[in-house]
Amino acid sequence: MFKRYGCTFAVVLLAVGAGAGCGGEDEEPLTKAEYIEQGDAICKKAQEEVEKEVEEMFGDLGATEEPSEEQLTTLVEDVLKPNTEGQLSELRDLPPPEGDEDTLNGIYDGVDEALAKIEDDPKILLSGDDPFEAPSEKAADYGFKVCSN
Repeated sequence: MFKRYGCTFAVVLLAVGAGAGCGGEDEEPLTKAEYIEQGDAICKKAQEEVEKEVEEMFGDLGATEEPSEEQLTTLVEDVLKPNTEGQLSELRDLPPPEGDEDTLNGIYDGVDEALAKIEDDPKILLSGDDPFEAPSEKAADYGFKVCSN
């Protein structure tokens, strides 16, 4: 769906979650499998929401048409940014597996940096330069399935 517009918006929704100080102080850490399962569920829900919004915003574009800069700015400001920030918040609330905090922070920091890039230049979504590629690869290496695509 997103690739139809020459970009990989779904990657926005990868293993997001900026800052794995995650979870409350009194919560038991999740196992890695539990963390991935719960994280992927968060990402799946968010991806479905974004896909619906993108279809509503761009569904009437022809196969060869690209969104305008104004439409991309609206997409970033009204859909991708709040959606990604919501995912980040939910994932931060998950208690990370012991010893994985730095790895998760690296993924999440990469998502924050990529989000800042698309806020600065929404047209980057139409380029071949995907700012979410590196954190997505890190998320896949960690074991995420849904959050890494």
